[in-house]
Amino acid sequence: MGGSFLDKLRSIMQWGFLAAMVYLSLFTDILAGMHAAVPFFIWLVVVGNFLFGKLFCSHLCPAGLLSELVFKLKRKFFGNKWGIRRWSLPDNILRCFKYLFLIAILEALQMPGNCFVIAFLLAAIIIGGIFGNMFFCKYFCFINSVSNIVRLTVFFVAGLAANIIFPSLGTTGLVVMAVGGYLLEVYFKKAEYNLSLLHVHRDVRKCSGCGECSKACPFAVDVKSVKRVVDIDCNLCGECVRECRHDALKMGICNTREGQNRIRGIWFAPLATATLLAIAFYALVKHLF
Repeated sequence: MGGSFLDKLRSIMQWGFLAAMVYLSLFTDILAGMHAAVPFFIWLVVVGNFLFGKLFCSHLCPAGLLSELVFKLKRKFFGNKWGIRRWSLPDNILRCFKYLFLIAILEALQMPGNCFVIAFLLAAIIIGGIFGNMFFCKYFCFINSVSNIVRLTVFFVAGLAANIIFPSLGTTGLVVMAVGGYLLEVYFKKAEYNLSLLHVHRDVRKCSGCGECSKACPFAVDVKSVKRVVDIDCNLCGECVRECRHDALKMGICNTREGQNRIRGIWFAPLATATLLAIAFYALVKHLF
């Protein structure tokens, strides 16, 4: 994680969130707790994603943490073998499942209990990690589907406005947004015109074209081929930035023109996440007490 406190903050937040979820799974009903914390997640996932990017996925999500660990172990011992090729037909088909889970939640269908949720989660992370990079996140996580819809800024704003103007649509309007989000994800494969302030930038003057950044990406994004990463799968985890030996990659709120990129490495992302988390936690405590 580098040497700075802010670099390590991401790891602290991830493990802390994982410990909290383990505690909740042992002593409470996870699904009931998630229902009560809907405003909490809306703030972190929707508002945070809209302004900065997928900070929840990379800095707080326990499933993301475990998926990254499985990916690193797989890469260490087996390289990038057995992965499902991005944007191939199997990949496009599997991506629809996370939207189906989102629709099931929107329609308030009966969901299974803790034991099934935990077993399914672990199976998807461990077994899926062998056959596809970040298998659970890409194919089964409904939070990831929400994040991708928000990343498609124009579509998200238009869909949200339609649901506000026509409240009679109810969940039907949200289901249409889910279906549209899936179709746009597999068609465009990127969110180039989003309003997110944070992106990974590549300085072509320093880049040697070694491709280590692309190999390090848990989602197999071809970082070495773009100047700014706007791929729909990028969750700002910073693995590509840490892997670059030529200081050609930076994560920040501006391009890599000389003298402009004031925010280096992965400093700003953990700080933004911690701020959003603190605001959301304060609002949750005020609501409960």
